[in-house]
Amino acid sequence: MSLISPLSELHPSKLRQHPLLADPVSLTALIIAVVINILTIVLLAVKLRQVDYPVPVHYLSFVGFDQVGPWYQNYRLGAFGLVVTVVNTALAARAFGRNRLASFFLLIGAAAVAVLCLVISVAFIAVV
Repeated sequence: MSLISPLSELHPSKLRQHPLLADPVSLTALIIAVVINILTIVLLAVKLRQVDYPVPVHYLSFVGFDQVGPWYQNYRLGAFGLVVTVVNTALAARAFGRNRLASFFLLIGAAAVAVLCLVISVAFIAVV
């Protein structure tokens, strides 16, 4: 198998024709996940500022802040939600032809992770 073959499947014209994007349930779950991930990243970008000193990056309800680090480490949660959405979408696209139910669960799981990332980000920003 050559390297060119899998890369040709990533062409935008082929991606737009994928049957996963024609299915309304899959498309809805994907749109929800992407919109919530974008909302999380925009919220973090608006509320967090670049600073030269260490900032709290981890919070536990029992002990409060237990880790400090650079200001950009607070974007980890938004990046994590985005990576989960991309990976789950790729896996759902691969599985769609064989097992549609598995692809639905992958996309709904991505949306659930995105919602959790948003909730945790909002709570973290409220505490900081």
